[in-house]
Amino acid sequence: MNQFQRFLSVGALGFVVDFSILYLAVNVGGLGPVGGRVLSFLIAASVTWKANRHFTFAASQADATRQWIRYLCTTAIGGAINIGIYRLWLMFTAHDNLNLFAAVVAGSAVALIFNFGLSKYVVFKR
Repeated sequence: MNQFQRFLSVGALGFVVDFSILYLAVNVGGLGPVGGRVLSFLIAASVTWKANRHFTFAASQADATRQWIRYLCTTAIGGAINIGIYRLWLMFTAHDNLNLFAAVVAGSAVALIFNFGLSKYVVFKR
């Protein structure tokens, strides 16, 4: 499995975490679709950082705390793209669970390539 395939696998894990937290935040926690999305993004980003650090970019020896902060900051750029597409999707659709899911898929897909480049060349550079 090459590095991009590992990144995609970690991204799939992040997607499951992201949507699961969003679903719980909106349907159980009573948050709105945007507040729930911000929460789910932060949790998913933390999970994917840890998995990418150990699985995708295993040779990384950087200080974990600094690297996590750098990852959150760079991923926030991809996250802004992701959440922007999510919000745009929800502007034109109902806020039912199917559209929440589809909006997360659309935002995640667009941000994936951007986040891989930042992760490889900025966060986990050798």
